[in-house]
Amino acid sequence: MVQMKSHFPLAALALLTVILVGPTAAADDGATVYEQYCAVCHGDKGDGQTRVRRGLSPPPRDFTTGLARKELSRERMITSVTHGRPGTAMMPFSGRLSDEEVATVVDHIRATFMQGEAEAARPVKLVLGEELYVRHCAVCHGDQGSGAMWTRSSLNPPPRDFSATSGVELTRERMITSVTHGRPGTAMMSFHRRLSGPEIEAVVDYVRTSFLGKSAAAAPSHPPLTVDMTQPFPKGLRGDVAKGGHFYQDNCATCHGEQGEGNGPRSSFISPKPRNFTAAEARQRLNRPALYAAVRDGLRGTVMPAWGKVLGDQELADVAEYVFVTFVHPHSEGKKKLDQP
Repeated sequence: MVQMKSHFPLAALALLTVILVGPTAAADDGATVYEQYCAVCHGDKGDGQTRVRRGLSPPPRDFTTGLARKELSRERMITSVTHGRPGTAMMPFSGRLSDEEVATVVDHIRATFMQGEAEAARPVKLVLGEELYVRHCAVCHGDQGSGAMWTRSSLNPPPRDFSATSGVELTRERMITSVTHGRPGTAMMSFHRRLSGPEIEAVVDYVRTSFLGKSAAAAPSHPPLTVDMTQPFPKGLRGDVAKGGHFYQDNCATCHGEQGEGNGPRSSFISPKPRNFTAAEARQRLNRPALYAAVRDGLRGTVMPAWGKVLGDQELADVAEYVFVTFVHPHSEGKKKLDQP
């Protein structure tokens, strides 16, 4: 039986708030009863998209779907509101609402959120896949599979945007392997100890059915080159490759590796993994200004420190120049000078 997560205080607080509200506050009309008792979980629009969603497993019912219109008869809904739903966060309201109020709020939900044609019920496997996705994946990949807002600036590289990826590029077999064993060099962890084989297949099939290629125009995994790689450092700075190299090997190689491939001695203990400066994405996007800013400011959500707190502008430019001409853009003029005897 699926149980509600006990470690989400926001969800628990929201539910406790509902429990503690006295029955005398309930009004006769269904809209007011819904707002007072139901909206905290099911949302103002009845779609279940609330702040407590990730704290509940399974998530609150989305009344706006065709599946809800097909599955939820008026009688079933009255029973659920009155007696609750075992295995879910749906509690009984028989002690807080009268029979008339229960019927009123059910009729309000049906008239407001459940209009339209019913659709065929989804396969059980996809229902399971959605529950697993909400529980394990949505925190990084987002409710719509396009990436949670916090991960876009905190994880490097950011989580896969499923909505901008085609099923041809991301095969089912590759996705199963990624969920099972994780993805080296990313924050994608292995789930083989948390999910069974059938559960992994269920969540992969849910992602493929619900998100893959759903954006208006599916974008490639790595956007085309748009960064001007000839841009200089700010403030008219010119980096000294030799000095930057000494600093890099003494302070940066332990994480990023001597060859800049993100595989230094400490990398196996770090999540997300250090930047691989030789990767195609890095070579498309990391010009001198970008490297200078990254070294100066660090990267939130990673172990990359803000060296600008201890280094001067010239020292920042020196190490950024070394990384640029040695790993990111090895065919630059700076690299040629470095190789000269």
